[in-house]
Amino acid sequence: LGLVLRELFQFRLVQSDPNWSNFLYDKDTDTLHLIDFGATNEYPGEFVEQYLQLVWACADKNRHAILRYSKDIGFLSGRESAAMVKAHVEAAYVMGEPFSAEDEFDFSTFKHGERMAEQGRVFLKERLVPPPKEVYTLHRKLFGAISTCVKLRARVACRKRLAEYSKDVASTSPS
Repeated sequence: LGLVLRELFQFRLVQSDPNWSNFLYDKDTDTLHLIDFGATNEYPGEFVEQYLQLVWACADKNRHAILRYSKDIGFLSGRESAAMVKAHVEAAYVMGEPFSAEDEFDFSTFKHGERMAEQGRVFLKERLVPPPKEVYTLHRKLFGAISTCVKLRARVACRKRLAEYSKDVASTSPS
């Protein structure tokens, strides 16, 4: 998860193929190396700044900021039904949960897939605009990293890492 945060917020380059064979772990230095850049996507600075603000809004359960940045980025058009807005905000709360904990977040009980399924059904029926093109591969990578943390029953200081890895992005103060 830390690597994904660094890829997006420090490098603005995300290797979007979460295949285990694309990583090499050096046990002597406890370092994870990314070794295949064939499926790498570059993200514009403005998108990264807005996306970071959205992540902070999700972590802080700031409904107003979630809706604002979701419109700015293009997740929402502003003409959505109440059901779609509710589902979008609920999905944002679920995915922001690991970043809301001041201490380590315990992924062993995080049921993000199950909790997102209900919102997914609403998205299928109610979505007025497709998600921004930048997020297709990014969300696959983020969801994969979070799912890996769940599978490993990891305990990660997600909020601390988000703050650390995004400190050089303009406008990084939490919303």
